[in-house]
Amino acid sequence: MSSVKFIHAADLHLDSPYTGLKDLPSRIVKELRESPFKAFQKIIHEAIFHQVDFIVLSGDLFDGENRSLRTQVRFRTEMEKLRQHQIPAYIIHGNHDHLSGTWITVELPENVHIFSGQTEVKLFEKADGTSVHLYGFSYPRRHVKERMIETYMKAEGADYHIGLLHGNLEGNAEHNPYSPFSLKELADKDFDYWALGHIHKHQVVSEDPLVIYSGNIQGRNRKESGEKGCMLIELDGDLRRHLFIGTSGVIWHSETIQVTADGGFDAIFKQCQELIEQKCLDGRSYLLELKLDAGAYAGEIAEYLDELTRILQEEEQAEAFVWVYKIKLIQTMPMIRSSKVSPFVAEISELASEFEDTEAASAALYHHPIARRFLDSMEPKEQKSLLDEAERWLLKVFETNE
Repeated sequence: MSSVKFIHAADLHLDSPYTGLKDLPSRIVKELRESPFKAFQKIIHEAIFHQVDFIVLSGDLFDGENRSLRTQVRFRTEMEKLRQHQIPAYIIHGNHDHLSGTWITVELPENVHIFSGQTEVKLFEKADGTSVHLYGFSYPRRHVKERMIETYMKAEGADYHIGLLHGNLEGNAEHNPYSPFSLKELADKDFDYWALGHIHKHQVVSEDPLVIYSGNIQGRNRKESGEKGCMLIELDGDLRRHLFIGTSGVIWHSETIQVTADGGFDAIFKQCQELIEQKCLDGRSYLLELKLDAGAYAGEIAEYLDELTRILQEEEQAEAFVWVYKIKLIQTMPMIRSSKVSPFVAEISELASEFEDTEAASAALYHHPIARRFLDSMEPKEQKSLLDEAERWLLKVFETNE
């Protein structure tokens, strides 16, 4: 028995739209639309470069249930590259690209193995006789809330056992509870590796057994910030090696600038330019949110915040772009800078400074049959004043109780 080496990726969401952006130059729009495909092409390049035995794709290859012909053809092109290097691909479909969708079928090369709507086992064999059992199922419909983990049964007769599963680890309330499972259930299956999909944040859930969410391959909105990518896995007897490989060509990122001058435009403009220039040296493209910790100068800066954003956007000319899609003011209260303040109180101040859902939070009042008769819609300044008052009240309460 020799080692096996493979790449694990998930949540490609090819053809996924970008959200939360406006007034983008056409060249950046084009780059964003291409970014999921470029990230996928990098995965294929890495598979060939590292001479892997196979790749596994753990669901949501396509963003929608009705896959476009163009997207399917481009996907097939990448599979053909693998075929030329004798690298098989093992694929499950998730809740986004489930099997009940309607699409014109494009035939894939023989090196592509897609799991059906019921849990099954597929066999991979190396030239030296080393064998691998791969287990998985594709979502037969969009909503699969059954505990499909119970249908995974270890089949003897292979050197290694790998589970592909697109689902939600219990305890994670941020995502839809599709095909839920617990870590104990995974461990009880006695597999060598679990290649998970569905959660877009990369995380090593467990080292023993080795359980990993590879995360998605390209961030699509500001909540999917930071580097995205895939996993290079090697199973060698009882040894388990894993390496994260970045694939995202465009990175969502947030930076805080501590305003050091008197709130004057030129000084702040220079600080923003310097930070952007640092990012340009990276050689990658960024969608950048700037947070100005303005302190007592917040009122002055607020008057030209929109213009500052537009000016920085107009200056963007680099091939690897740094696009400032948003600038927001945060106001760290003096007491929060004290080392004596509790982490809990500091976190309250930080959350208050970043809170953006005032309208959603107050929606219940506007729908109340009595309260709505006495309420008018709030202007942005009024919303900010209300948030500031709420923050001061909370801080006063906790300061009194400490």
